[in-house]
Amino acid sequence: MTITPIMADIWKMDGGVAFGVIPKALWTKSYPEDKDNLVNMASRCLLIESGDRKILVNAGMGRKQNDKYYKYKYLDKNTSLLNSLKEKGISADDITDVLFTHLHDDHVGGATIRDEKGNSVPLFNNADYWCSETQWEWAINPNIREAASFFPENLIPLKESNRLKFTHPDKEFIKGVTLQEFEGHTKGLIIPIIDTGINTFAYVSDLIPFAANIPLVYVASVDINPLVSISEKETFLKEAVTKNYVLLFEHDYYTQYARVEETEKGIRKKEEELKILF
Repeated sequence: MTITPIMADIWKMDGGVAFGVIPKALWTKSYPEDKDNLVNMASRCLLIESGDRKILVNAGMGRKQNDKYYKYKYLDKNTSLLNSLKEKGISADDITDVLFTHLHDDHVGGATIRDEKGNSVPLFNNADYWCSETQWEWAINPNIREAASFFPENLIPLKESNRLKFTHPDKEFIKGVTLQEFEGHTKGLIIPIIDTGINTFAYVSDLIPFAANIPLVYVASVDINPLVSISEKETFLKEAVTKNYVLLFEHDYYTQYARVEETEKGIRKKEEELKILF
C-alpha cells in the first residue's frame, strides 16, 4: 500500500473561524495571518493505492460554483485537484473510490463538475463514492447552522449515480485501512487510519485541521458541538501517542504531517525532523 498527498486547493479563511474562542494574540503565535486576518488554507486530499484500488480521500471544493462563492475563498488559481492528480500520473477515470471524511462543501465539491448543459455530474466515472450513513442523513436534512456547507449540487448527483455507498466503522474499509467516526465537528465525520506496514497514518480532516489545533481547546468555531470536539480530540490524541500515529493535516498550509507526544502542557506536536517516504 502507498499513500500520496494530493493538493486540491490553496485558499484563505478568517483566522477567527479556525480557532474559535481562542484570542488572536494566542493563536497567531502558532499560525500566521495576513493584514485582513485571513489564514492560508490547504485542501490536501490523500490518494491511497492498494492492489487495483486507487482511493481518493476527499476532493476539495471544486470549481463549479458561481463567482460569489469563490469571492470569499481567495483561491490560488494555479492549484486544482485534476492538475495535482495529473502530476502523479493519475486521471479521473483511474480513481476507483472516493472516500469523504464528511460532506461539507470544501471536502466534497470537487467530486462533481458541470456538464455541457450546466448540470452537476460526478467527475470520477469509474468510482464508488463513500461516506458514513450518519453524515449523509445529516447532510441531506441540514440543520440551520450547517446548511450553508451542504450543497444539493454536491450531493444529489452522487446519489443519482447509484454509486453512493456507506462505510462501516466496525469493519476494515480495505485491508490496512480502518475508519473512526466522530460527532463534534459534524455528525458522522470519518477519520481514516492507514497502516502501510511502515508507518500508521491518521488523516485527521477537521478533527484537527491544523497542527496549531492540537491543544484541546483550540477548536474551530464551525464545530457543531465544541465540547464534544474537545473530548473526542483528547481521546484520539492519547491513542495517537500510544500508537505512534503520523497525523496528516488536510487544511494546514505549512505542516503536512507530524507525530504528537505528551508534555507538561498536555499533548503537543512532537518537535522532530520527521522524514516520511510516501
